[in-house]
Amino acid sequence: MRSRSIVFVATLAWLLTACAPTFNWRDVPIGDTAVTALFPCKPESVIRTFALADTDQQMAMRSCDANGLTFAVAHAHLADPAQAPAVLTRWRETTLAGLRADPATVSREPPQGLPVLPQLLALRAARGPENAPPLALQGLWFAHGADVFAAFVMGPTLPPGVRESFFPALRLR
Repeated sequence: MRSRSIVFVATLAWLLTACAPTFNWRDVPIGDTAVTALFPCKPESVIRTFALADTDQQMAMRSCDANGLTFAVAHAHLADPAQAPAVLTRWRETTLAGLRADPATVSREPPQGLPVLPQLLALRAARGPENAPPLALQGLWFAHGADVFAAFVMGPTLPPGVRESFFPALRLR
C-alpha cells in the first residue's frame, strides 16, 4: 500500500511538472507608446542612456528569459522623427557589429507573417564556434512617429515556433 502511495505521488508530481508551460505568453504594452508585444514570460523593465542620433537618449527595455532564450523590446523617443531611418540603421548595424556574427549567417530578410511595421529593418545572425559560446539573434527595428523600437530574440539557437509567436504579435494599438 505504501509503495502505491509513493508511486501515485511521484506520478502526480511528474504530471504537474510536465503540464507546466515552458512559455506563458502575455500581451505587454511597451511603455506609453502605441506598441504592444507578446512575451513568453513576465518582462522586467530597465531604462538606460545610450547614444542615438548623435545625442544621449533614454532607452527603455522590457525583457525576460524563458527556456534559455532572451526576449526583449527596447524603445526610445527621438526629438526629431525625421532622424528615425538613420537611427534604426545605425542601431541595427551596431547590434550586428557587437554580435561579431559569422558573415555566412547574416540575413536582413524579415520573418514571415509580420504585421505592417513602419520603417521596418530586420536582422538574423549567429556567432560562430570560434566566438564561443554560440549565440543566435533575430531582431526587428521599426519606428512609429518619434518612437524607435528594436525587438529581439536571442539564444544558443532560435526555434522557429518561438520566433513565429513573438515577432508576428508585435502590433500598433
